[in-house]
Amino acid sequence: MEFLGQRLLRKTIIQVICRYKCMSHTDGNTFGLEHGKIGDRIAVVLDGKQIYKKLYKPTNPRTPKQQMHRAKLAFVNRLSKELAEAVNLGFEMVPEKGSGMTARNAFVKTNWDNGALVWLEREEEAASVDAPKGSKDGNNGLSGEWAVVPQRLVLANGPRYIGRGMTATVRDGRLHIGCSDPGLDDPHAMKDDRLMVAVYRPTVPTVHLFPGPLRKACKECCFDLSADVSGEEDVMHVYAWFQATTYHRSGGGKITVRPGQASPSVYLGSFQA
Repeated sequence: MEFLGQRLLRKTIIQVICRYKCMSHTDGNTFGLEHGKIGDRIAVVLDGKQIYKKLYKPTNPRTPKQQMHRAKLAFVNRLSKELAEAVNLGFEMVPEKGSGMTARNAFVKTNWDNGALVWLEREEEAASVDAPKGSKDGNNGLSGEWAVVPQRLVLANGPRYIGRGMTATVRDGRLHIGCSDPGLDDPHAMKDDRLMVAVYRPTVPTVHLFPGPLRKACKECCFDLSADVSGEEDVMHVYAWFQATTYHRSGGGKITVRPGQASPSVYLGSFQA
């Protein structure tokens, strides 16, 4: 048990220290308790008792591994902004209600886990991997940069069915999409699901969306590619998915379909107009 004199002495010592070294404050009575930083400690009050904890000083490691992680996070966040038009549509219904996650958060998580981002040393050349023009992710002296693997990039995700045999070709300034089997017999596919096509140009970087026909009529369709979509000798990556347009139930009432739900996107190829 602490005697009165000892407590007063301790309080006096603490107040002297506080005057020069701390950012704490004292309760306004004789036996006031300390709150806040005192030198290398933190004063807190728990259940009316004075407790002193060791001050934790966070570190900011700048090892190559940590710098690569930060560069990756900056790159994928910027990518989600560049592809926002497609991402906000394709991932609209992915976050659960009340989760606090946005469509862009879901896009970042999906492509982070999916291996859609790859680290390229500056000396390496990879024809199948494209990095957006002027990608400066705060590498701070790192000898490379993050880039997108177009074959793994996901622009939409959800429970809808994508179908089978989807193809894409570019002829005479037009993008031709074919779907030999739209999968109308699948419980996660409805005839009023709409085909969505996205054309991603990493050198700009930008994405263009083309709403297509409904699933029941999408075996063949084509879209005009204007100069701002195809560019001049730019490589463009083509993706497609289906998106629900109406609310209904399928699979004997066990499957609920809501407008905006999408299928996983599928990569249809890279082309040069």
